[in-house]
Amino acid sequence: MLPDTLRHQDGLFIVQRILDGDCAALVGISNTGKSSLLRTLAREEVRRRLDPNLVGQYVFVYVDFNLMLEATEQGFYELVLRHLIEALDAPGSQADYIEQARGAYHTLVSPPTQFQISLSFREGLTAVCQGTSQNLVLLFDEFDEPFEQIDGRVFLNLRALKDRYRQRLTFVTATNRRLSAIRRGRDVDEFIEMFQPFTRVLGPLENSDTDRVIDWVAEQEGYNFDEQDRAFLDHEAGGHLGLLVTACRALGEVTGQSVRDESQHWLIHRQVREQLDRDLNVQSECWKLWEELTEEQQETMIALLGGEADLDRQAVEMLQSRGLLRKGQALLFSPVFEAFVRRQRLTRRKREEGVRVDVESGSVWVDGHQIEALTDLEYRLLLLLYGRLGKICDKYQIVEAVWGEDYIDQVDDARIDKLLSRLRAKIEPDPRNPRYLVTVRGRGYKLSNP
Repeated sequence: MLPDTLRHQDGLFIVQRILDGDCAALVGISNTGKSSLLRTLAREEVRRRLDPNLVGQYVFVYVDFNLMLEATEQGFYELVLRHLIEALDAPGSQADYIEQARGAYHTLVSPPTQFQISLSFREGLTAVCQGTSQNLVLLFDEFDEPFEQIDGRVFLNLRALKDRYRQRLTFVTATNRRLSAIRRGRDVDEFIEMFQPFTRVLGPLENSDTDRVIDWVAEQEGYNFDEQDRAFLDHEAGGHLGLLVTACRALGEVTGQSVRDESQHWLIHRQVREQLDRDLNVQSECWKLWEELTEEQQETMIALLGGEADLDRQAVEMLQSRGLLRKGQALLFSPVFEAFVRRQRLTRRKREEGVRVDVESGSVWVDGHQIEALTDLEYRLLLLLYGRLGKICDKYQIVEAVWGEDYIDQVDDARIDKLLSRLRAKIEPDPRNPRYLVTVRGRGYKLSNP
């Protein structure tokens, strides 16, 4: 478990919202510490340290929606009510409201009608809110998928319960994007409204938190990190919690020496820098960050690394707000992630090069640009070559695919050459020096892509 002192100011923000009776939302890119913070808030000793007023007056229920059995109304209600009962059900407790909540849970799991699902959840939560003198705080972690996929009536129900019990009931959500960016509509807008004024975007770790994480990994694994190691780790991870932990372990496995000279530092850090680019855990972290971005944001990052001046200003601002660019600069937050994005740039460029055929639409793309429409014979020839990409097609295969087997003895080489020339004129940047539609002397033709 990570240090429970991380993101202290973010924790205080959530605590103040709870004391004021407001809902709150944590927003941040993958593995920046949202889950860790919510799990920390669920621990009484941590709450006592943050604010003694929280102790005894509140019941905190941590709900991890990765554990939801299915993304349905019933799956949502079942998970929340089950965790609520577990949090309240102390050994030997005989409280009537807990028994009522259990009864509602059993009905929810095996409802006589579909209508009973939402009704049972409402009855269970109502029994708790009315039966205990403590205020209830539901911490909704990994909330992106349920909020995006589940019937909006669930969130209308949650809003109605909040309106009814006010300060007695509070929701805290943790998502990768703002709720309003995940979903909008009449069935969820009133739910979103509760969080909009009290949304906390988690940025990079503060220097003090970075030091705590490095100390924690060093203690857990028995590593020694000196000041130059710490500076290296901070620079490579860019304040990203997941990358920082992974980088610490990668560096710790390479060095066990507490005292090194300058040349050793340089060699070790260079070795680890190269290792991070191949590390599966690092690449997994980077993929999570990449997949959370819209296509427009991905293109902006790629353009940024390509040195393009005409960038989408709105996309740049969004990337900065999410902590993926260094504060006030058009630079990626981490060299590790930058190396990953550069590989995506090269892969995407390579993927765009060459000839691509969209069989369903009949369109043809060359080097990322759609070309003019082909004639029927040209298209048949290209389909043959594209279907045998990199392989030689002889005269007989071409005639059979383009004209039909009845024309084997009627189509001569000159006619094939003319058709090839017309096709080259449309797909080759320089038809006189073909790159893609290549003649293999004495054997036939083939289509080659980079």
